[in-house]
Amino acid sequence: MSIDENKMYNYFDGSGNKYVLRIEGEIILEYVPIKPFQSSSGIYDGGDFIKKIITKLEYDEITSILEEAIQNEESHVENRVMMSGMIKIEGKSDTKICIIRPNSEQKDKIEKKLHELIKN
Repeated sequence: MSIDENKMYNYFDGSGNKYVLRIEGEIILEYVPIKPFQSSSGIYDGGDFIKKIITKLEYDEITSILEEAIQNEESHVENRVMMSGMIKIEGKSDTKICIIRPNSEQKDKIEKKLHELIKN
């Protein structure tokens, strides 16, 4: 898979934490957690902000999982509901948004890979 430097992937997990995958010379993965004042409970804290460089192989793995989830329309829902995931892909001239059903295999696969990448 080739890297499109004009494409930025955003993923919002079921708690509202954001993962950003972008190219700035290197491949950057950021975890942008929500804080209690942003959460529906007023208590949940997503933890600490993390920014790290990932490899081309890791980039290929996570983007293929995200693209697969976009193609699998059975896992989509129309509106963002509690615990759903959301993929937002911003290109040079267009933006794609896809909402992933809570408890779906696609959502679990995305979040498992993102957690693995951000923690290692």
